Amino acid sequence: MRILKSTLLLAAAMTMSWTVMAKEIVLVAGATSLSGRAIVKSLLDQGYKVRAMVRDVAKAGDMGPGVQMVVADVTKPDSLKGAVKGADYVLSLIGAVPMGKDVPEVIDFKGVSALTDAAKSAGVKQFVHMTALGSGSEDPNARLNKMFNMVLMWKGKGEDYIRRSGMAWTIVRPGGLEDCDAGKTGLKIGHLDGTAQGRVCRADAGLVMIAAMGNKDYLGKTISVVKDQAGAIDGWRMEIAAIPKD
Repeated sequence: MRILKSTLLLAAAMTMSWTVMAKEIVLVAGATSLSGRAIVKSLLDQGYKVRAMVRDVAKAGDMGPGVQMVVADVTKPDSLKGAVKGADYVLSLIGAVPMGKDVPEVIDFKGVSALTDAAKSAGVKQFVHMTALGSGSEDPNARLNKMFNMVLMWKGKGEDYIRRSGMAWTIVRPGGLEDCDAGKTGLKIGHLDGTAQGRVCRADAGLVMIAAMGNKDYLGKTISVVKDQAGAIDGWRMEIAAIPKD
């Protein structure tokens, strides 16, 4: 009986959130990345109005039915004003591409900072940002730092800028990202230390970001997320409130 009651309460909460928020505009920054496309699909499946921030409309291709595309670039702060104008929420998947021309300092710190400033100036209600498990590490021998120009350090500096911005914010730190369907395994969430390892479907990490929008239980929190094969599929939703704020 207790399990049934909890399930009904969870379903009611999810339905209420969808009813209130589906009419609001969600800007997805980094929409053409693999994780960005996964989260755009999930937003559309849940009935949200999606605005995709892209650098090149032609290269972006079809983002899905009803998606509004807006051209902007985090390395060009003036271009961000139009992108965030009128948006209720920003889901940021901004990050330097390994082996790409943009170094982590330019994208993961300066670019994220510029997007945060633009969102705050535009009156965006909440900034939800994806980084990576281990973000903030300044260990030059950490695998990702060694491979990609201290990327974890720069991601951490971007996180700190968001935390100090005065905005309502949530940071999601997924483990190694995989291309797989959401909702097939449980998720382990919370404050995982820098030595933690694990993988997660990018679509599942996206669901955590979507669930954060407008939900006070997610505010001011850094939420690490990896697969939990033994966990209940939606069990993580009931655990968010217990995660301490930063």
